[in-house]
Amino acid sequence: MAVKMIVCDIDGTLVTDREKIIPLANIRALQKAQDAGILVTIASGRVASSLHAYAMALDIIDNCPYVVGSNGGAVLNLKTREYVYDEVVSYEDTLWAMTIVKAFGYDFYLAPLDEQKAYVSQKKVVVDDPFLLRNSGMKTEIINWDKIPQMRKVVISCHDEEKQNWLRQQIAISPTLRTEVTGYGFIEIIPKNVNKWQGILRLIAALKDNANIHLDWDEIMCFGDQMNDYEMIKNAKYGIALANAVPQLKEVAVAITNKDNNAAGIADYLYQTILK
Repeated sequence: MAVKMIVCDIDGTLVTDREKIIPLANIRALQKAQDAGILVTIASGRVASSLHAYAMALDIIDNCPYVVGSNGGAVLNLKTREYVYDEVVSYEDTLWAMTIVKAFGYDFYLAPLDEQKAYVSQKKVVVDDPFLLRNSGMKTEIINWDKIPQMRKVVISCHDEEKQNWLRQQIAISPTLRTEVTGYGFIEIIPKNVNKWQGILRLIAALKDNANIHLDWDEIMCFGDQMNDYEMIKNAKYGIALANAVPQLKEVAVAITNKDNNAAGIADYLYQTILK
């Protein structure tokens, strides 16, 4: 395998389900990969500014300062805090989408342009913290429906597949927006042309233009578990699905790890292949 970069999803892939921590085996394996000259980075549905702590835990910033956030909608340089790519929803689309979200009636959080904030549907969301907003460091405010902010995305908590389909049908008429199922009963509204693979390609371009690091698409290994990882697992030459991944992702993956995310499936796979 001629792998020059490893890209990891976070939730359900890099970290454990309950504690949301990176298993020590994953940290050590990804550090060994870096010692061998392989770049390591993160591609997550989370907003890009919230990825700094995970990047620090993996000690990847000096080798690759760029991370992919918002399901591919943002590429952030963690050293300079500058975005080399930032795709956001227009204000008109924000207002249109939020009328549908309001009719939908499920709890949500809206991620505005200011990534340090999150607007939630009600106080109960803050108390129960289903979106792990406390772990993200974002300040939470209950939304004022008369003053809706422009958004990067909105994340809705809904485990009912029939209701999710209703939301998809409502958003599908938009030429600029789409829905994305991220697992754990969450469904997102994001820009239509945004996905993690496109974000990775933007990251590759940034490395070439700003760091004189040249990577080809077929030198990348990606790890994921949910449908918001679909494009990067399908398009990467080495698209690897975790053992706990959804069936649709396993169908397009080159390989499936023997262990799940809670048992450091990434490390186990790396030690059996490129770190063997």
